[in-house]
Amino acid sequence: MTRPHCTALVLASALALAAACSRPEPIRIGFVGGLTGRHYDLGVSGRNGAQLAVAALNGAGGIGGRPLELLVRDDGQDPAQARRAVSELAAQGVVGIIGHMTSAMSEAGLPVAEQAGVLMVSPTASAATFRGKDDGFITLFPSSADLARVLAGQVVTRGGLRRVAVLLDQSNQAFSDTWREAFGAELVRLGGSIAATVPFTSGAATPLGALAEQALAARPEAVLVVANALDTAALCQQLRKRSATVRLLGTDWGFTRDALIHGASAVEGALFTQAVDVDGHSPRLAAFRAAYQARFGRPVDFAAVVSWEAVQVLAEGLRRDPTRGGLKRAILAAATFPGLQDDFTIDRFGDAQRSGRIMTVRDGRVVSAE
Repeated sequence: MTRPHCTALVLASALALAAACSRPEPIRIGFVGGLTGRHYDLGVSGRNGAQLAVAALNGAGGIGGRPLELLVRDDGQDPAQARRAVSELAAQGVVGIIGHMTSAMSEAGLPVAEQAGVLMVSPTASAATFRGKDDGFITLFPSSADLARVLAGQVVTRGGLRRVAVLLDQSNQAFSDTWREAFGAELVRLGGSIAATVPFTSGAATPLGALAEQALAARPEAVLVVANALDTAALCQQLRKRSATVRLLGTDWGFTRDALIHGASAVEGALFTQAVDVDGHSPRLAAFRAAYQARFGRPVDFAAVVSWEAVQVLAEGLRRDPTRGGLKRAILAAATFPGLQDDFTIDRFGDAQRSGRIMTVRDGRVVSAE
């Protein structure tokens, strides 16, 4: 090799090395949720919302000039897989984790995150057992117990219904049990009763038609379905085939866009709870809807909205203190955060304070029932 070529090669190598050294080290954050199986919709929507938030933050310069890097894991709605996913993310140096998307998986993964000193910010886990604890967990969704009481009040005081049967999916038991207990207690307080509780496990071989028949055998005026969106849609179809008059009720977990698509006319008029009106008129929410549709080619679900907000919460904490040890204190010090629809506060336990909504399906669209 001639001297000029050698000199040029050395110079090029030096410039490449200098460029690599000048690039700031990314701040790694994790996302973990169910991306496969019958619970996939929350996980996919949550991941998409987080990806969109990270892209926007990086486009604006990142955090203190450092880009965010999002590492994604699937918990498969399986406790062992959830624990492995959290352990892997912690080992890869994430400073915080967005997730899990269900209460049952949060219950499984949180001890692993706490042992590693990694804060978890869950967009949608809402079991009442997480609230009021000084732990390594921040919750952004209203308590499932509060939402259950709101729905019970709507059913009795505005709907005049008092006998309710419950179809209860045990695959997300931390959530389902809270719903059943809080809804039932409020129903009884208002003069109603639980006519029957029919437990089942999503994915098991029990025919859904048989479950619907068990619920209707108690002669309820309404049936509450506590299940994921695919099972909610299928159960509503089975219930509607057998009764044209029974009122159908559901939860935020069960009423993603999938419930509307697969439930079709069977979910018309159903009442359910929600923290976000995804078709609301907030300018921030409208801009998010447009960006989400353009990138992913699918309508927005509530999980995407709250997952986007979870990344913003994490980002605000990182601006104040980008370390694992100081992140939660930094988030609690910020206290108030701009949501896509409504601003919300996070209390000293890490629990977001926000109101729930009662929604219904009208002409295939989700609208307010209030």
